[in-house]
Amino acid sequence: MKTELASGVLSVATRLRARLHGRHLLLLALLALAIVGVESYRAVGIVREVDQAQELVRSGQDLLESKRLDATEEELVVAREDFEAAEEKFASARSALRKDPVVWALGRLPIIGGQVRMVTNLAEIGQQAAGIGVEGVRAAEEFAEIRTQEEGTLPEMTMTIFERTDPHFAAIETRLAAVDILREEIGDGGLLPSVRSAVRELDAGRETLGDLVATYRRARAFVPEFLGFSGPKTYLILAHNNAELLPTGGLVSVIGTMRVEDGRIEDLDFEDAVEFSRRWRLSSDTYVEPPAPLKQYLLKDFTWNLDVSNWSPDFPTAAKEAQRFFELGGGFPVDGVIGINVSTLERLLAVTGPVTVHEYGVTVTSENAFDLTEEHTRVPFEPQGDRKEFVALLADEVLERVLRPAPGMWSPLVDAIQDLGNEKNLLLFAHDPGQQELIREFGWDGEVNSSSGDFLMLVDASVNSTKLNVVLEQTIDIEVRLSNAGSARTVVTVDYINNLAPWAEGRDPELVRKLMLDGLYGGYLRLFVPEGSRIVSVRDERREIGLEEFGDELGLTVFGRFFALPRDTRQRLVFEYIVPAAVGTKSDTWHYKLELLKQPGQQPLPVTLKVVPPERMEITSTVGNGNTFGADSELEFVLDRDWTLEFELSRRS
Repeated sequence: MKTELASGVLSVATRLRARLHGRHLLLLALLALAIVGVESYRAVGIVREVDQAQELVRSGQDLLESKRLDATEEELVVAREDFEAAEEKFASARSALRKDPVVWALGRLPIIGGQVRMVTNLAEIGQQAAGIGVEGVRAAEEFAEIRTQEEGTLPEMTMTIFERTDPHFAAIETRLAAVDILREEIGDGGLLPSVRSAVRELDAGRETLGDLVATYRRARAFVPEFLGFSGPKTYLILAHNNAELLPTGGLVSVIGTMRVEDGRIEDLDFEDAVEFSRRWRLSSDTYVEPPAPLKQYLLKDFTWNLDVSNWSPDFPTAAKEAQRFFELGGGFPVDGVIGINVSTLERLLAVTGPVTVHEYGVTVTSENAFDLTEEHTRVPFEPQGDRKEFVALLADEVLERVLRPAPGMWSPLVDAIQDLGNEKNLLLFAHDPGQQELIREFGWDGEVNSSSGDFLMLVDASVNSTKLNVVLEQTIDIEVRLSNAGSARTVVTVDYINNLAPWAEGRDPELVRKLMLDGLYGGYLRLFVPEGSRIVSVRDERREIGLEEFGDELGLTVFGRFFALPRDTRQRLVFEYIVPAAVGTKSDTWHYKLELLKQPGQQPLPVTLKVVPPERMEITSTVGNGNTFGADSELEFVLDRDWTLEFELSRRS
């Protein structure tokens, strides 16, 4: 701080040099040296206190970030003491800055005065930040006490957790509001280097903390209602097998119903979805016309049904269709729909550890879950039994561990659930508009819609009744050429490899045959692109093959094409199309945005994206999901969640 004050005063002297006579300049220089000399002792003490306070805040923050929900009572005490000590030191530094007469005088000088006020504000912000840390620890202490002393499952403890942590989050919000006022006073202009660095760190921390508080408030509004604390709720569970991929995660192989009240699961039943649909077809002559590609390649003369109800990639749409077929088959109305798949199970098993299904004498891990599930669901365990009984027993065991997390499992479990939602391997739909809006804010709704700019979603469907998606390898290459008129000529190249032989090696040949038939993958690929887009060509590696489907759905244009991929072969599909108004052209600076959506249930896919600007223009910045990539025109990333990619283009000078 002493150095900044000195350099600030000398900066003033430099700016005034041209206007001052030599005598005045000498007097000003002597005054600057006198101020720095008189202030040195106090300044060093203040700097030392601020440095110590910052280290204490970082220490407490590091402990909380590493331990989070699994922090012990002793660790929380250490973190709280660090934050409390930091709050005292920041308060002391702030008081010294406000009371010091020299600092007061410097604060009224032009230019340097603004810097002094900024430093004072930062000290007060540090005090508020340490106080936020204290409240955060107190909330964590409440949670730790509840989880060790209260009986029942995590959902049953929900209201107690919220009621006891609410005051601490309210205090955090009050302190954040004070930080925002102080930050606004600082502004962004004319900051000295050290102040600028501190402000950047402040802004990053404020954004992270703001997101945390917003997430808490959404959870506070959503979870009690979802768990039936305002009345019982019933949900339809769709368990997709994404080894047989369909638009919202896979073939609906198992369905379940769950009734919850006051956080307790009162009823939970699973059954074979295929058997459910078979009973419906036998008891009713109702015929529901399937979507044309589904009828042509898979269902033929069969009615559309619950197993393949999810032809739309939009989960709210697919959830309503599934509920319609559920009720047609004798099911009852529900309050919402939950979508999961095999990847959901694998991720949870990675947290809970191996689970033994004693009735079958097997231990299920994240590595063998698919194999064991397929092996034990080919035929019923008992004659005339439910062939999906294994899934129900396994689900009960995993759910019990998730609802009653063991020590050390809390934070990994929260991470796993968050990732499952972000990756669309856990999807929720609620009929209540308020609940559905909160689900949308969480990003777990699986909704497909386009805002402004460009849009692309690739949707694969297995239409040959095999489990070949478990061995299929796939990559995506996208090239976007922007024109001076603002249109985009896009080429999407999708490469598939049917890699059955390595997977089949060492496995039971009969099981491989039942799962994969003769190894022929029948795929139907659809591209969802901005409404009004025009197709140019669809080709494979050898020739033009044309479109099979061209239509409108969900406010988007859809291009569709079937392809056959024999075992241990490769296939390439290339779609070329034009988006008429991909970017605005009214200024010299263009902003091209591409929303690239992941399909639920799809394994993470390698993507290469290249954006080619028009002549006499260049890309000046590239941002993907909030991360800056310089001015790159070509990106390589993994499509494991939705991506928003933004490119700024400027005219070459």
